[in-house]
Amino acid sequence: MKEQRNMKKLLITLMALMMLPLAACGAKTPAGPETPAETPVETSAERPSYVRGEDEVTGKITVYTTMEETQQEALKTIWNKYYPNSQIEIQADSVGTLATRIRGDESSDADVVIGGLFAADGTTYHDILQPYTAVNDKEQLYHDKSGYYTYYDVQVMSLVVNPELRKELGIEINGYEDLLNPKLEGKIILAAPDASSSGWRQLQTMLAVMGDKFDDEKGWSYVEKLMKNAFSTTSSKDVYNLVINGEYVVGLSYESTVAALIKDGAPVENIYIEEGNTAMAGGAAIVKNAPNLTAAQAMMDLLASTEFQDMRAKESSGRGSNGKSILVDLPKEDTLNMVELDFDYLATNKASMIEKWNTLWAKTH
Repeated sequence: MKEQRNMKKLLITLMALMMLPLAACGAKTPAGPETPAETPVETSAERPSYVRGEDEVTGKITVYTTMEETQQEALKTIWNKYYPNSQIEIQADSVGTLATRIRGDESSDADVVIGGLFAADGTTYHDILQPYTAVNDKEQLYHDKSGYYTYYDVQVMSLVVNPELRKELGIEINGYEDLLNPKLEGKIILAAPDASSSGWRQLQTMLAVMGDKFDDEKGWSYVEKLMKNAFSTTSSKDVYNLVINGEYVVGLSYESTVAALIKDGAPVENIYIEEGNTAMAGGAAIVKNAPNLTAAQAMMDLLASTEFQDMRAKESSGRGSNGKSILVDLPKEDTLNMVELDFDYLATNKASMIEKWNTLWAKTH
């Protein structure tokens, strides 16, 4: 009898042991303070090849820029995403004013200049800049032969028009020729080409599409007639702001800037010049003796990336220089009757062209 009881206990024990794996496979351990549920460990996304280590880029980076506010916010967003240990400080103005500030202030803490620097500048700003080639430069459609500029933008010109004021005048504005309408006398605002990048680009475009050949007397004759209807400012920002505020009917500006303003609700229209247009790569550069050189170099790499250029396209309708960047809210270049510019000619003759502009301006005003 005793042996039977022992055998029965043994069989029960064996059956219990056989059931343990099955229970372990099917059971769920309830989550609680003492037995927390397991959660997957989050791994940080791999940093793109053009982004440096988070701890490598620290301190303050001072940005001098011609970018309008929407583009500035896009720049801050991507910078803070990758470099939270580096504070970004932005000071915005025309490139002429920013360059004068750097040249005239030995205590200037500018690390980079972003915007207003173009392929046709030649050596104009080399005295305040230092060379650098972005790590992703091979993706770019445009390259600076001198090695100073990092391009992130392609600038096409346009007219910013206040539709209410135009309607009051009962006129159409579709291009340069329409700006000679006597009803627009004193109602046009443009930026001076010796102080503003947009002014210099507009002068190039006028001379390219309003003459029989670039920089001929026919083109300059148009420029002189336009001057009689226009007022001038030293700031690109003044042009679109004064049109938005209703002080002028039309201004000569950049397409992407106007498109971004419209996206933000500005009551203006972006008019592409029916006589033709020009395109030019614009970019950024590192200031000579930049206080935070590592951050400045990291900024150039970010600007050249598709990530930044795509973000800029979505947020402020920028036209990117990277061959892989997208186009948002802007027409393709092949629909704008583009005229090709001779960048070497522009770089060589900029001083004489600016001098001629100033002579005509003094004559007409």
